[in-house]
Amino acid sequence: MRRSLFAAMVILLLAGTASASGWQVTRLDNGLKVMILENHQVPQVNLSTTVQVGAKNETDYFDGATHLLEHLILFRGTETMTGDEVSQAMRKHGAYFNGFTSSDWTNFVISLPKEYIDYALQIHRDMLFYSNFPAAEMDKERQAIAEEINISEDEPFNKGYRESVKILYGSHPYGKNVLGTKEKIALIPRDSVYAYYKRYYAPNNMTLVIVGDIDAAATLELVKKYFGEVSPGTAPQDNYVPPPTREKVVGLEIKKDIGQAYLLMSTVGPKADSPDQFPLDIVASLIGDGQSSRLWKKLKTELGLVYSVGFSFSTAKYEGDITANATLDPANLTRAEQAINDVLNEIKQNGFTEDELRKAKNTIKTTHYMSMERGSDLANRYARYDSFIGYQFLDSYPANIEKVTLAEVNAAARKYLNTDTYVKTTVVPK
Repeated sequence: MRRSLFAAMVILLLAGTASASGWQVTRLDNGLKVMILENHQVPQVNLSTTVQVGAKNETDYFDGATHLLEHLILFRGTETMTGDEVSQAMRKHGAYFNGFTSSDWTNFVISLPKEYIDYALQIHRDMLFYSNFPAAEMDKERQAIAEEINISEDEPFNKGYRESVKILYGSHPYGKNVLGTKEKIALIPRDSVYAYYKRYYAPNNMTLVIVGDIDAAATLELVKKYFGEVSPGTAPQDNYVPPPTREKVVGLEIKKDIGQAYLLMSTVGPKADSPDQFPLDIVASLIGDGQSSRLWKKLKTELGLVYSVGFSFSTAKYEGDITANATLDPANLTRAEQAINDVLNEIKQNGFTEDELRKAKNTIKTTHYMSMERGSDLANRYARYDSFIGYQFLDSYPANIEKVTLAEVNAAARKYLNTDTYVKTTVVPK
């Protein structure tokens, strides 16, 4: 579960409602969703805001605009401060700040000592709603992203995965490269990016999460002070296109200056709101999570065909990808592909055992709990998942995993383990 999804209980969002998990959840008059959790273990406060805009919202003309915009907001200043002044002020307050872009969302985070929460909220607001990136500053960021693209292109697994999902999804929103291309990034006009910013960066298109050594009621008043003044916008709709169907295995070979081969075998899984999410998380764990998984034991331990092997289900708002991957000697590519399919077919025919199911449930729940030990991680996870499936997913994920039956796991395996019409991508030495 490369992008873990988590599910849950329903709450009624009133002007200010406390959830069973301790969150104070509020919807401001302008539509901004605010989630506050008191965590007094460390004298720190963590802000994480997710905007419901990602690469899925881009047109072909706008490839990479969402990621470019994230960089501009982070590094190129506001209406009252230059980018350098923002960075200096952040350092002065001991703040960590960063941004992240995915196909579904854009996420901005700030962590700093709790006594600076007032400053954090003010600068966070200014960056989200009052950024002002001059053309010269935008050109600098274009160059930075071009270098980021170069680095990503040199990484063989990332290159293989991007090319694989491009074929797998076609015109579906997830077929787009989050980084974009150097050619498109160089040509996008500043005014077009600014209009894109004003369209999507509206409070009613965001979730603000605050976790830390704070008083929830006082913090909410500060949020209202700084964010309540921002006018709402018209939340745009996604342009959804179903992923293509195929009748055979589609192959792609990429040659790079490397010493080993990379194999990816990908197919399309369910959407985030599917009841198959939880059984499929268990299937993915049993097939490819660690040295006791089915693929590792067969391909690595028994046959010695690979250096490493894994299997993942990438959960997202729409159809996530299901991918088997391996690093190996190029001479073993054909045998490894067949061995992976043999393992998947054996699972479809005979299923898993109750002992395996128990092991997977324990592993998944432990990973889930560990992923939220830090306040910053907790804030980021809740902000991101709330933007496309609802934060309640996280609240009851362990319970939903626990109640999955062996019959449901085996049914999900039969439904989603595809050995006939997948996309096969190999990255091989020149």
